[in-house]
Amino acid sequence: MPTPPHSPVARARVLESYRAGGDWMLVATHNGISPTAARRIVDSEREELLPRGGLRSACVKCTPEIVAALESYLDGNCTYTLEAVKDMIRFDFGVDISTSTISDRLIGMLYTLKQVRVEPMTCNNEVNKEKRKQFAKYLCRHMSAGDFIVYYDETNFNVYCKRTQGRAKKDKRATVVLPLSKATNLQIECAVSTEVGLVHHRLERGSIQMDVKLAFVDAIYNKVKASPTYQEHFKDKKIVVALDNAPAHSQTESRAVEHDDLVLLRLAPYSPMCNPIEGCFSVLKARIKADPALSREEIVVPHPRGQIAEGRMAILERAARRNTSCMDLRLVSKMELHCQHTVAAAERMEDMQYLDVSRLPPNGSPLCSGISPLCSVITLLL
Repeated sequence: MPTPPHSPVARARVLESYRAGGDWMLVATHNGISPTAARRIVDSEREELLPRGGLRSACVKCTPEIVAALESYLDGNCTYTLEAVKDMIRFDFGVDISTSTISDRLIGMLYTLKQVRVEPMTCNNEVNKEKRKQFAKYLCRHMSAGDFIVYYDETNFNVYCKRTQGRAKKDKRATVVLPLSKATNLQIECAVSTEVGLVHHRLERGSIQMDVKLAFVDAIYNKVKASPTYQEHFKDKKIVVALDNAPAHSQTESRAVEHDDLVLLRLAPYSPMCNPIEGCFSVLKARIKADPALSREEIVVPHPRGQIAEGRMAILERAARRNTSCMDLRLVSKMELHCQHTVAAAERMEDMQYLDVSRLPPNGSPLCSGISPLCSVITLLL
């Protein structure tokens, strides 16, 4: 069993006797210090014991200055690899640190590896934040007035619309056989409301012309006016159609049929997170990808010459018709409630943070993200 170290007071007595020319060995004996230890104390002339064990500062490579530099590196560019960070530390501090040590320090600072998201450089500039604030103000004003709010947008998909995850045996790839070409997109125009769910929808092969969009806006107005919910609870109230800034909508206000009780409300640029229909489209696509109606075998089966495009488009239309009913009142209300957080943040001119909701679960539970506790979502349309 090791001998416990002698106290600094006992060591000081031995040194004091030695320096005074006294019998320091006798003093050491009375203080329980062996002759060998007494000689070592006299030779070193130290009253305090040297630190034993633990981390020595001379051996510490990753100093607090380097840790602070790690944070500044990643705050400036989140895509740096560990090897790149290692080279930067060697260049700035002349210290060679292993990538495993860098990884441990980053984990201790709560840095984790994430998928990189693209954020347009003008998304959160002052001009667009002001436009987003104006949209939020007008939308809240119409809600307070008890107007009938309709959210309108379109999405599209093609034969390459598929699940990104599959199952296969170990060491085997999960593969899906698809045609050589994506072919023509199937467009889905939809209008939803928290009062009735799915107000109106239609399918269109290929691109949608301006006249078709204008006719769809007019159809939304007629559908709402004819609905029992509007006639019973919203009579003499305005119908507000919220739509985005897509080029196809650029002339909607000037060319649409005018009605005294119809208001076309434009979303601000880079503001799909304020439109509940974007989340509804994510759920719709998740349902379509998982629907047996979108049969991969039927898509790639040989068709007579001249009927290939028609046959594949019919499959897409069948899958779309089977699943548009998922955009019911429950789903629209959930997405609208989710977007209200973002609308409130826009009214306070807070920055919006993009989040890919292509992985949104089929039950429509929103995935939340934000600079503040508020949530903002964007759908990446195919």
